[in-house]
Amino acid sequence: MRASAAIAALALLAGCGSAPAPAPTKPATPAARTATKAVLETDGIIFDPPGGKTAEFMFGIPRDQVERVATRWFGRPETSANAECGAGPMEFARYGPLTLNFADGKFVGWLAEEGPQVVTADGIAPGKMMRDLKVARAARMIPGSTLEGEFEYIAADGKPIGGFVKGAGRDARIVSLYAGTNCFFR
Repeated sequence: MRASAAIAALALLAGCGSAPAPAPTKPATPAARTATKAVLETDGIIFDPPGGKTAEFMFGIPRDQVERVATRWFGRPETSANAECGAGPMEFARYGPLTLNFADGKFVGWLAEEGPQVVTADGIAPGKMMRDLKVARAARMIPGSTLEGEFEYIAADGKPIGGFVKGAGRDARIVSLYAGTNCFFR
């Protein structure tokens, strides 16, 4: 396209008569719509839809309020329950890589695995290398944890976010992050 426009301009400058009209251009393709993001915080979650109004949910909010919005933006969840969690009976709603945790009808925690729509408020996401997290934040493996690869880091708000890595040393990769109440068997 640039070459034909340049040739036409040179022809006009050289006085060679009228140049053929340039070929019509294709209309610009609109940019692909960005998916709604789940912005993970130490004390809740923010749903951030493209071009829309964000919705923030703190731990303790009624389950139906957070699920209504999450379902609208992420689709129907897979639901499950576990009556034997250490924190007491819990129910779960899984939206792809994001699981929301509920106890006594309240939103109490989240667990995020790798996916393009989950990221912490300070830009940390499952799938990143642990070495990069250690450079950006105060991160440490949890000594004595009975859960393999468990770590925590201090988020931008000064509170901890937990997670799990797979691998060791420079090859350790973050596979999940969590905050609030979760159902881990220690």
